[in-house]
Amino acid sequence: MTLSEPLPSPRSVSKFEADLLTVLRFLLGRVDARHGLHLVTTKHDSPPPCLSPNCVHLVQDSLAKGVVLYLTRAGGWRDEKFLERGQPTGGRVWNRVPLDSRKLTFSAPVLGFLTWLTAEKPDAAHDKWPAVTDPTPADELFFALAYQQLRVEPAVRNVLKVRNAFAKNPFCWLVWPADFVLEGEPQPPDFAPLFTGTRAAMLECLQPVLTHRWIVRERQKHEITDWRVMQQTGAAETAMLTTFLAAAEKANRPDLARFVLRTLSAVYRGQTPDVNFWTGSLTVNPPPRLADRVAIRRNALAFPQQAETLARWDRVARSVGYFDEEYAASQLWKEEYEAANGTDAAAKSKRVLDQLDPLKT
Repeated sequence: MTLSEPLPSPRSVSKFEADLLTVLRFLLGRVDARHGLHLVTTKHDSPPPCLSPNCVHLVQDSLAKGVVLYLTRAGGWRDEKFLERGQPTGGRVWNRVPLDSRKLTFSAPVLGFLTWLTAEKPDAAHDKWPAVTDPTPADELFFALAYQQLRVEPAVRNVLKVRNAFAKNPFCWLVWPADFVLEGEPQPPDFAPLFTGTRAAMLECLQPVLTHRWIVRERQKHEITDWRVMQQTGAAETAMLTTFLAAAEKANRPDLARFVLRTLSAVYRGQTPDVNFWTGSLTVNPPPRLADRVAIRRNALAFPQQAETLARWDRVARSVGYFDEEYAASQLWKEEYEAANGTDAAAKSKRVLDQLDPLKT
């Protein structure tokens, strides 16, 4: 376009479609949260039989640009090394990841969700949104971003957390595992898909965000006063981390568990290991059995419990010989483990966990 050419005219949309686009931009973090939540929690007129081509175009444009921008800012811009085809590869995500693994494809359930969210009050219409059965990687990330924005409203969170688009979403579980434990033992989703293709590229970008959020979460855990809340929180986090690390090990992608190691390292920095750092404020609704209280406190130490797995990966990496096929990949984990002072974190984790064993105290 030259300076002499007129600018294209804005695409016109209906009032409902304008609200839908505002809701979408709110979910992508591009609109004030108060305004976005007001639209979501307000009952609208029935949606039109179908959305106009202009609206669909603008939804596609906002999704494509908004999600890419989020991933870029989250960590895709960083010049870091990850394993690509089994070899350590440096650079920003668009330099190291093949184009096929960077393509984002959104499917119909996203548009259906946006229409439902704009038309209905989610706290009163929990059964009017069709089930999501086969989400694409981009769908899963979008639903995780949407949940991040919407979970602050308890009534909306209670509706969303029972739907498979969120309850079975591995990206949601990586950040809010306790939200999706309704009763009984936690049942994390299958994390294996996160270690291949587009999902793996996304997870590379998300490492700094996951690290930051879990550092904050671990440092705030001592504020939990209710034993029952800690039971649900700790059990969910332990189940999530154990399942996630097992999937990372099976896929030979320890680099995608970088956030676990970095979280442990940051939590211990400048700290004297003590179980009370996590559980010192528990005073409300204590279980009568000592064994139950010990189990809850152990689960509260979800990240320290993973230190032995990370240390074992380091021992295996150090046993790989120079002429072995896995040598280059093993060096990447060794470098990461040393940079995070993993040996010190493992020793401190062991001392903290030993405090829960009466035979070792």
